[in-house]
Amino acid sequence: MAHNLYLGMYTYSVKKKRTRNASIIDNNDFLELAYPSVSDNKFSNGFVQEIISLLDAKAYKNSQNTHGAMLDDYKIDQTERTLDILIDGGLTGIKQFIIDDEGTKSELSDEDIVGPKFFARFWMPAGTKTVYVFIQKYGSMSIKPIFDSIVYDLLDKHGFSITDKLKATTTKKRLNTFLKNAALKNITVVSTSGLNATGEAEASTVEVKLRNFKALKKTDKLTDVSNIKEALKKHGFTMGNRKYDIKGTYEYSHDGINEERTVKLDATEETINIIPNIVIPPYCIDSDNYPIFDEMIKLVIDEMKQVKIEAKM
Repeated sequence: MAHNLYLGMYTYSVKKKRTRNASIIDNNDFLELAYPSVSDNKFSNGFVQEIISLLDAKAYKNSQNTHGAMLDDYKIDQTERTLDILIDGGLTGIKQFIIDDEGTKSELSDEDIVGPKFFARFWMPAGTKTVYVFIQKYGSMSIKPIFDSIVYDLLDKHGFSITDKLKATTTKKRLNTFLKNAALKNITVVSTSGLNATGEAEASTVEVKLRNFKALKKTDKLTDVSNIKEALKKHGFTMGNRKYDIKGTYEYSHDGINEERTVKLDATEETINIIPNIVIPPYCIDSDNYPIFDEMIKLVIDEMKQVKIEAKM
């Protein structure tokens, strides 16, 4: 495979727009309020059809004009309330070039959309206040901005908004597997005064990476700031009385693919916010390094099963 393919899971919740102290509403209530004229299956004939119309009529671009996409294929499961889509999508808004093996360069317009195929799934389970969006990417190449824009456009039309942007999430099972098998590669200490505080009377910013962890005492879930200070002292450094960002880089190898995750470590928090990717296995990828639509659907169904178990759906 030329590129590693991953699948990210995101969530959002809906509330009434321009309403003071608006509370999050149930998915069923959203469908009832947003599509009062749709008499039969408001998910399939209302919500889904709007998404399809955005992507199918012509090339869809987000408001920032950084990403674009067009529908290639889709499947609807009315029982589970899922929409699976395969889109041709990628970057737009910048002049790009195609360079062949001989070095010949062809210029593309900044109106063109350049990119491969992507798989995604919308899942709106009944009786909950959470909508799930699964988005496939190539390494770090993601088209999540397309889905941020689709959700915004669709909800705004009906007088709704989301409580926040689409948030990356994962199952507890996947997170526990990551923490169990991941190794803490290094810790970075950065002064929160700013990396470029040139106006200060004296240097007040520093970035230090610790790679020798024999000096660090780890708790079950995070590395205490006081232990990091002790480790720095042993290397001849002293942390001043100012605020610092402490970040840990975790390294994890699975299915022959090495991944790194850098996350903030906070001694006052109970958890570490790590969102490991779902590695897409080879049987879900075709000879062009594109996701195979039907196999991706099966893969996401397995992930949904775990979500249902943990959420007690």
